[in-house]
Amino acid sequence: MTFKQLSYFTTIYEKGSISGAAETLYISQQALCRILGALENEFGRPLFTRSRSGVCPTELGTELYRSSQPVLKEMTALEQHIQAFIRSDSKRLNIGLAAGFRYLSPSNARSLWSAFGSKYPQVLVQARETQYIDGLARLKDQDLDFLTLSDYNAEEGYLQFPLKTWERVLIVPEGHPLYDRDFVELSDLKGERVAFSANPFVYQIFLAQCEGAHCQPAEILRVSDTLYMYEACQSDGCIGITINSYFSDAFLPQFPCLKIVHFREEFLPYTVSAIFRRDHPMKRMLTELTHMMKLF
Repeated sequence: MTFKQLSYFTTIYEKGSISGAAETLYISQQALCRILGALENEFGRPLFTRSRSGVCPTELGTELYRSSQPVLKEMTALEQHIQAFIRSDSKRLNIGLAAGFRYLSPSNARSLWSAFGSKYPQVLVQARETQYIDGLARLKDQDLDFLTLSDYNAEEGYLQFPLKTWERVLIVPEGHPLYDRDFVELSDLKGERVAFSANPFVYQIFLAQCEGAHCQPAEILRVSDTLYMYEACQSDGCIGITINSYFSDAFLPQFPCLKIVHFREEFLPYTVSAIFRRDHPMKRMLTELTHMMKLF
């Protein structure tokens, strides 16, 4: 039983559903089910009963939740304390990468960190992948010094630097009425079944735009992974909203029955940004890092 397993179990318990917890944690439902399954296998008993409406904790699940909360709080506090101590004892940057992995390809990333290390050899950089919501929480808790993420407007007290922007486009299956179109409008989504993979912030913007234009889709299929969205469009015949080049270059060749159709007017541009605290003691260095990222 690990700290991560208990944290994910807690989110499932509090949300009352696998899908709700996966959305909050910003991981796929399949991955979350595997983590929960491993925990249940360790106990040899189920922690939840499943139904169409969600999950309900078993007696063991309720007891685990009740007993684990003090431990989780103490572990979180300990982790934050130790990380703060380490950073205060040395010039160390903890960088969270919640978006932009295809933008910073492995070769680009090596060049970036090499260039940064040459200019600031006294600084130890630790960059690692982080979940979207978790990354924001860790930035606010000062567990991270610097975070890259997409589709987000930073709160007061933070500096935000856009790194790169891609357009969102429609993916359309062969045989669909929109398949032969050169361009589509937002109004073309009205009454359609639309698959969409996005963080909770941009999803709410999408809903508001559709409502404001009176073109609500008949159904929105929220998927936690972009690859599943392509699979849904090909197997179910629905349309989907994806990021041009960023994901389409990687996924579209695997689905020959799908094609990209551009929106006539700019629609929900996908921007990857770098964010850090305005009062960060190494603000000048972090600003330099954002400029270097733009070059790579």
